[in-house]
Amino acid sequence: MVKLFNRIKHILKSITKLNVRQKLIFSYILIVAIPISILQINAFQNVKDMTEKEYINNIAFEVEKLKSDIVKNVEQYVKATQFILNNQDFIDFVSIYQERSPEEIFSFKVNVLDEIEYLQYVNFNINRIRFFTNNVFLPETWPVLYQLDRIKNQKYIADFLDNPEKISLWKINNTDNLGPPLNNDTKVVSYYTKVIDSVGNLVGIIEVNMLTDEFFANELTRSNRNSVMVAITKDGEIVYNHQLSDFLRTLKIDLKDFKEFLIKKTDVTKNEEIVYFRLGRTSAAFVYTYVPMLGMYLYKVVLFDALTQKINQLTIKMLWQVVVLMFISSALIFVIISLILRKLKDIISTMRKVENGDFDVKIEIKGDDEIDELAFHFQKMIERIKVLIVDTVKKELAQKDAQIKALQSQINAHFIYNVLENIKMMAECKEDYEVSDAITKLGKMMRYNMSWKRKFVTLYDELENIKNYVALMNLRFDKEIKLMINIYNEEILNYEVPKLILQPIIENSITYGIEPKGEGGSIFIDANVIGEFLVITIVDDGKGIEEEKLRQIQEAIEKGIDAECYHGQGIALKNVNERIKLTYGKAYGLKIESKENEFTKVTITLPFENRVDN
Repeated sequence: MVKLFNRIKHILKSITKLNVRQKLIFSYILIVAIPISILQINAFQNVKDMTEKEYINNIAFEVEKLKSDIVKNVEQYVKATQFILNNQDFIDFVSIYQERSPEEIFSFKVNVLDEIEYLQYVNFNINRIRFFTNNVFLPETWPVLYQLDRIKNQKYIADFLDNPEKISLWKINNTDNLGPPLNNDTKVVSYYTKVIDSVGNLVGIIEVNMLTDEFFANELTRSNRNSVMVAITKDGEIVYNHQLSDFLRTLKIDLKDFKEFLIKKTDVTKNEEIVYFRLGRTSAAFVYTYVPMLGMYLYKVVLFDALTQKINQLTIKMLWQVVVLMFISSALIFVIISLILRKLKDIISTMRKVENGDFDVKIEIKGDDEIDELAFHFQKMIERIKVLIVDTVKKELAQKDAQIKALQSQINAHFIYNVLENIKMMAECKEDYEVSDAITKLGKMMRYNMSWKRKFVTLYDELENIKNYVALMNLRFDKEIKLMINIYNEEILNYEVPKLILQPIIENSITYGIEPKGEGGSIFIDANVIGEFLVITIVDDGKGIEEEKLRQIQEAIEKGIDAECYHGQGIALKNVNERIKLTYGKAYGLKIESKENEFTKVTITLPFENRVDN
């Protein structure tokens, strides 16, 4: 006991002889490093014991969340289907078996089909909403209205039609053959509903589908070597999973045996359960849940061996890191204490030079601690001040130059207007009123396009400019281009839109759509308020766009990137889309649809209630 007391006394005496730096390092090791190491070891042991239980609980939560997401998706199917069933105008129109005039078909398309198509746009998860009609007198209107003959030869549809008691049908692992943008390899989840008239005759079938990855919340595509999500339909079919083959190789079992194993271990009397099992030397478990509305089971299978090995490796690795860091941090504390005051003195000295007007100073940065970060940002601030001084001088010079150029532009524009007015008078004196009218329209267009006092104009002014533009373009062609404008509410005409958002699209329609056909054509402009949105659609019956080029344009517009197609008609669409997004936000913009040799449709979506200052 005396020896122990003497030993402690000797240690304490040795500590008192240490300098300040050594005492700080020793205090750090004694008070921080050692207790943290002990707590770390204890914590890792507790984590190891709890990890498997917590992991499986997390898996159960993921499965339940996936089920909840699927239920929400199913509700979207049902709501979309119910929307069509409740649309009496739609049901009445497709239920009358007689020839319809082009005006009736156009009115049906604009007033009814466009609402269904818009329903698809606002429900982003839904891939397609279609109606397959049994009425041979109705023309197909892509992408909503199709003839029933397109699908009734498929076996599952034929069986569905032959069963009078079955009103709806789920097809989990379906293929959409009516793209674009899908191809025959793209899997979708489809929901079919029969539409029966009052006397029991089949009017048609409503189809709502969603990409399989979207329907299953992308769980079937997530890559994880230790777990996999499996969906098995009531027919015993496994929904395609990109990761399943690699997972089965790990388990050394084929797909058929794996499916039979899961089904065998599933208790049909329970909707949810956790099942632990072993396959050879592999310890594993799976969580399953039942989705009654689809008659489908969802399984999440996890492997514990890899997890346990990973935890052990991580524990050893982190313990070594703690030991190494303890020694390294002790050494660094000694160095940092010596440097910290010297760094602060250097920064203060530099600040005084800047205060006296010397901006050419430079602080030497050797580390990345808080003091070095302060020095770095102070150096950046000095460089930024120097740039701002230069920019201020340049802006003043540029502003004066812009004022001179603006004055010159105003003088040039005034001269051109006077010349056009003189030419107009000369044409009227010669009674050439066609030329006079053309010059009048050209003058209005030039005044409209060259005047940028306001960035926003009324929709009425924008449409008037389009009328003048189309009238001038008709002077170039033997075949007339017809412009039809449909405004559902006169109030829309007073709504302010960004200037010149329609002319580039109309120019595209004529240059790339109607003109190549060489036989004239029509352009339809519709403007309507749908909810909180002002929706403007421009449709031409021109040449249309090739499927691959359309896909590139759509992808480039959505992602805001340049593409080869922008050397043609895509550049105008890209510019208009970027202007709208910069003005109103990412929720707004335009979309393009087309079918080669039939039509091209551009839909512009703007906020109706919001106003932007000029």
